[in-house]
Amino acid sequence: MNAIYRTPEAVDFEGLKEIPLFSHVDVDCLQDLLASDSVQEYGTETLLFNAGDEADCFYAVLQGAVHLLVLTEDGSEGVVRIIRAGESFAEAAMFGSGRFPVNAEAQADTVLVRIDKARLMSVIGDRPELLVEMFEALAAHQTFLTEEVLRLRTQSPAQRLASYLLTVYEVTDWQGKGQLPLHKQLIAGRIGVDPATLSRVLRRLEPAGIICRGNDVQVEDIEGLRDYCESFGGRRSFASL
Repeated sequence: MNAIYRTPEAVDFEGLKEIPLFSHVDVDCLQDLLASDSVQEYGTETLLFNAGDEADCFYAVLQGAVHLLVLTEDGSEGVVRIIRAGESFAEAAMFGSGRFPVNAEAQADTVLVRIDKARLMSVIGDRPELLVEMFEALAAHQTFLTEEVLRLRTQSPAQRLASYLLTVYEVTDWQGKGQLPLHKQLIAGRIGVDPATLSRVLRRLEPAGIICRGNDVQVEDIEGLRDYCESFGGRRSFASL
């Protein structure tokens, strides 16, 4: 693993508290959760874990992004979600099945906080209210995500896709150049349409600056895409990118 370890003292704990899972946890407790190797910086793309590995930790993203990947039907890797700064991931696997269900790859210039399960359980043993605080934070975040999904479902497929592409454009390094960073079939599932419908919707977005040739999707007029999204109150965010 090509990680450079930062000292826990270098962490912006108030920034860490902006991650939903830690929003109800005080700084002293967060400090107790971090070991000397908990804060990890990746200069290049690095595999964090494979599907089926033991889920002995979870992660929070302080900077950069992590791609969660699965094998698609044709044997290639597809991105099912992009985890951005201010989000955590793999906590459900750690608390639930005990195995990671997908592969995870840290992108270049990403900084993560790795929360070890054994250390977390030790802290919870000394402070059992921590578990309640974390689950309260998760419940509040789940309510937000549910409301966001319901809001998105009131939009047409073209509107949902436009909002999604604008988010992908603005929060990843894709910038509309080359192939989509996610498999088209997975994008179709994300916005709630079948792959054939997705292709038709992409063609409808050509006046908004979206050009599609096979899997190659480009944003040729970013201002046109923004104007289209603003015309229906589209937000430059997506509940689960």
